[in-house]
Amino acid sequence: MYKLINKFMNFLNYFFHLVYLFHKNRIVRFLNNQNVNIYNVFDVGAYRGKFGNSFNKSRVFFFESNPFSFKKMKKIKKNKNKYFNVGIGSKYEERNFYIMPNDSASTFHKINNKSRLRDKIINFIGLMPIKKKVEIFPLNYFIKKYQIKNIDILKIDTEGYEEEVLKGVNYKNFKKIKYIVIEKHTNKNLYKDYSFKKIEKILTKNNFYLIKKFKDYLWNYEDLIFKNKNFNL
Repeated sequence: MYKLINKFMNFLNYFFHLVYLFHKNRIVRFLNNQNVNIYNVFDVGAYRGKFGNSFNKSRVFFFESNPFSFKKMKKIKKNKNKYFNVGIGSKYEERNFYIMPNDSASTFHKINNKSRLRDKIINFIGLMPIKKKVEIFPLNYFIKKYQIKNIDILKIDTEGYEEEVLKGVNYKNFKKIKYIVIEKHTNKNLYKDYSFKKIEKILTKNNFYLIKKFKDYLWNYEDLIFKNKNFNL
């Protein structure tokens, strides 16, 4: 029975991965058509690294909390890039990270398993998340450590933890970022205290405005692209 469930979960993860690749490619094409040079990419919630690796000529900083996804991502490691098996948040701390059977949904939040179809399926067959302590760093730490002068693209896909990631960037460092690609969950019951209005408030305060939305065709989320007004001058 366990082998059958394991095969089923592998199939689901593979299927979810294919759907994500189609969605991701639309975003990458849009960004590549913006007529800007893309030198530095920060991929927060990198999963298996497909987004960051789409920018072959760029230096990419990959951040992934899930050790299993991180291991798969490092199989295609490139010397010019940086890889960090840590969480990104508002401050230095350790937090529980919940590794879900459908690994792309792993998160620092406890998920309401009755709020979306894929989690209902997993809950029904009795699979439970793995809880693991993970170190968290603010992005300010890496920007300072590696003396980053500019970030052409900051992508944030952290399953409801996006607000905490943004809180770890100060005003001075926000001015270094050209584009932010960020996930918006449209299922309001999925994560406790999740509010995209708070995220928008942070972005607006730091001179970012929305330029494009990409709705996922399968799940209740969309990726939004914000641009820094300072780079319009």
